[in-house]
Amino acid sequence: MEENANSAAAIAVLAIQLGVIIFAARLCGKAAQKIKIPPVLGELVAGIIIGPYLLGSLNLGIHGFEHGLFPITPGSALPVSPSLYAIATIGSIILLFMSGLETDLRMFFRYSVAGTLVGIGGVLFSFIFGAGLGMVLLDYSFMDPRTLFLGILSTATSVGITARILSEKKCMDSPEGTTILAAAVIDDVIGIICLAVVMGVVGISSSKTGSVDWGHIGFIAFKSFGIWLGATALGLLLAHKISGFLKFFRPSGAYAILALGFALLLAGIFEEAGLAMIVGAYVMGLSLSKTDVAFSIQRSLHGIYNFLVPIFFVVMGMLVDVRCLTDVNVLKLGLLYSILAVAAKLIGCALPARFMNFNNLGALRIGAGMIPRGEVALIIAGIGATTYMTFEGKKIPIIDNELFGVAIIMTLITTLVAPPLLSFMLSIKGKGVKKDMPERNLIHTVFPVPSEMVKDLVLRALIDNFRKEGFRHSDLTTDGEIVHFRRGEDTFTLHITENNFDFESSSTDVVLIKTVVYETFVELQQILSDLKHLTGPKSLSDAVLNASGDGAENETSAAAKKSEAKRIRFDRIVPVDCIVCDLKAKDMEGAIRELVGVLEKAGRLKNADQCIADALGRENLQTTALGSGVALPHARTEGVSELVSAIGVSKAGCSNSDNQEASHLLVLSFCPRQSESPYLQYIAYIASILAKKSNLDEILASDTPEKIRDIFMPKTKN
Repeated sequence: MEENANSAAAIAVLAIQLGVIIFAARLCGKAAQKIKIPPVLGELVAGIIIGPYLLGSLNLGIHGFEHGLFPITPGSALPVSPSLYAIATIGSIILLFMSGLETDLRMFFRYSVAGTLVGIGGVLFSFIFGAGLGMVLLDYSFMDPRTLFLGILSTATSVGITARILSEKKCMDSPEGTTILAAAVIDDVIGIICLAVVMGVVGISSSKTGSVDWGHIGFIAFKSFGIWLGATALGLLLAHKISGFLKFFRPSGAYAILALGFALLLAGIFEEAGLAMIVGAYVMGLSLSKTDVAFSIQRSLHGIYNFLVPIFFVVMGMLVDVRCLTDVNVLKLGLLYSILAVAAKLIGCALPARFMNFNNLGALRIGAGMIPRGEVALIIAGIGATTYMTFEGKKIPIIDNELFGVAIIMTLITTLVAPPLLSFMLSIKGKGVKKDMPERNLIHTVFPVPSEMVKDLVLRALIDNFRKEGFRHSDLTTDGEIVHFRRGEDTFTLHITENNFDFESSSTDVVLIKTVVYETFVELQQILSDLKHLTGPKSLSDAVLNASGDGAENETSAAAKKSEAKRIRFDRIVPVDCIVCDLKAKDMEGAIRELVGVLEKAGRLKNADQCIADALGRENLQTTALGSGVALPHARTEGVSELVSAIGVSKAGCSNSDNQEASHLLVLSFCPRQSESPYLQYIAYIASILAKKSNLDEILASDTPEKIRDIFMPKTKN
């Protein structure tokens, strides 16, 4: 009974710890984004702050937490509980599994020569510089596991951080961008294999003499390469059979979980075979990356990824003994290690690139793009911190607190240095190649779209129609400009620009793409035709101004209006200086321009021209003149930063293109395109005020902005 109680208490503590970690990761990740650095660094800092070496061990004065929320576990090699570290380890497996899924094999093979040479150069120089630091300054032998781990830590490259920078600079498909990504994949593959070899070396090192059986090392290297290459080749060969098996377990959420199950199984098998678990997870992700289920798996596992991966990084931060970071020697060694890590990538990657059709600028761009170490270095450091070697008869971690602090400093500095450096390099005008790359055997099929609203509507319909044809698609990139489609071996990419859909595909897919696009246009045209009679001025007027039928309000509608009014900050949305009692314009377009001028004069707009264009574009689709002398022109636009509105009264009336009766009252409103402001709710609120003819008559008779505003102001009395 007591054992059950202790187990329940331990689970309760773990639940509280996870809750705190999740909030800390989100808050610090958001803070990192605000200052333009990767969220992973914020999560790492969060772990340091709440970890056992800082705030985590403080006495909270609460029963069960006398030693803190994250106390140092007594008698354990880890400063955190085994259960918490186990959850973090699952996070690292998911991270590498998803990284494998995101690998573009076509790009990888196409730029394999340049990418391989650049990747090998980066690994070679980084390993030499990192291991050299251990040998020269720390007086370790070359075969000392600590020396080898310092070398491996320096070889890592964060593909995610590099890709984010390239995407922001619109250089993902440039020769430099593609080579960087291909080299980063090669870099990580070689680094993971080297890690497996070193893990084997640790296991066979002599505890007394430090001598190593080179025969065993050769066997381990052969086994590591053999298992890695064999499993990868077998996975790629059977990828579509595995995909077909997974598809039996529809929907996508079900087979995504099974795919994760495969990754966990292979990770465990690799660990039992003497390789790191992350190697197996990466192999499974790489194998499935060429299948059409890869996108569905990524989408379905996104929530699990967002839950567990930040926990991994926070726990990695908890392993950092901040007392070591206050050690001047650790700081000096960390700074020197960071300088060597930056130089190793710049030299080791730029030199091979210089001989592969890249000029000095292109070579330096590639070198800068390979600098960030990010999550891969943290994973390797975490493995080193929890792997033990025998030294002078004692079991000690390969990466002790001091070396872990050095690794964290290197990770932080390289990840902070890379974004501005690569961004600067990419901003320099000029090509990075000695001569232009030959055109790829891809065809661009372009379809123009008239507006942002139409673009969003067509995109959703296109994705749905391609889905019905058996294609699976990636999520939109962070800037919403690229979608990848895949069905078996057929793949193509949709690039979304401001006014165009640009499909990049092989010649065999062009006819299919054109057919799907035109059929989508026809379907949308039919839908709009069917809906047209519902959106005419008469129907819209009945729906908005006459929504209450006979005008009598029951208690429910009155309560609803009262609740709605409380949410509408009318005085903030429409200040007095944005109300005009006598519009000069004679037509709807002129009135819109005049009211936009009023808003601009009041300092409410970011871009008046954009607001005018979007309001008139909405008006051209369907007039907002509702009859009864009322018009409610409105639009979502990038020209404002918040919900704004202006009211105008026209004594003579403003004509409109649909030959409706002239509008005497116009309420113009704008909302940011991506805002969650109560935009349509505000329009509905205005319409509810104008639904009462007495209110409309009173507004038209008012001679001051204050009187008009008082009629629209929410009534808070019971």
